[in-house]
Amino acid sequence: MTQDISSKKTPTLTFLGVQEIAWTLGLIAMIVNTTERGLDWIWIGLLVCWQATIVWGFVKFRRASSATPKT
Repeated sequence: MTQDISSKKTPTLTFLGVQEIAWTLGLIAMIVNTTERGLDWIWIGLLVCWQATIVWGFVKFRRASSATPKT
């Protein structure tokens, strides 16, 4: 069964870029929080899951851009 990628909404590069900037700000916030209070595992879990969704967005973007026919 093949999946029609063009019918699904794919993320734009702008959206993915903003997500990466926001993730970086979250990482900075985690580092600042760590220096003041010590390591908090919820930050690490949140950032890892968030980064995984960003990577999956890039994968979907690449699949959609390669699936569109070049004319």
